[in-house]
Amino acid sequence: MKRKKNLTMKGFTLIELLVVISIILILMGFVVPKFSGYQDKAKTTKAINAGKQIETAAMASYGENEGQFLEDNVEECIEELTTAENPEVTAIGSDGKSVNITYTSDDKNYQIKIDADNDNYLIREFDEDSSHKIIFSNTP
Repeated sequence: MKRKKNLTMKGFTLIELLVVISIILILMGFVVPKFSGYQDKAKTTKAINAGKQIETAAMASYGENEGQFLEDNVEECIEELTTAENPEVTAIGSDGKSVNITYTSDDKNYQIKIDADNDNYLIREFDEDSSHKIIFSNTP
């Protein structure tokens, strides 16, 4: 008696594998851009937080010096009180009531402009090729 051999193959066809790979690639196309968007948002938030720390330190200096921003004292307070990268006072208003400070966060340059008289400040990206986009302002 001859026995019939069961020669049925088990596994997936090439078409089925290609369909699954295509679906995975399509889903990745939705997820990857969102993830990079979250990274950019986190970097911007980090830069804003560094700017807020700088503003607090600069205002501490302002209070110590009887309502005047003094370059050396502002830089000293920033160094002592913040973790900001490369902070530098770039300009002080002629009346000593305003100051511009540049700093770095995640290899991008930012500038904070503080106006003590009006109790406001703004933070902007500060690169040669950017439009100096404002990323935060405490003015209404």
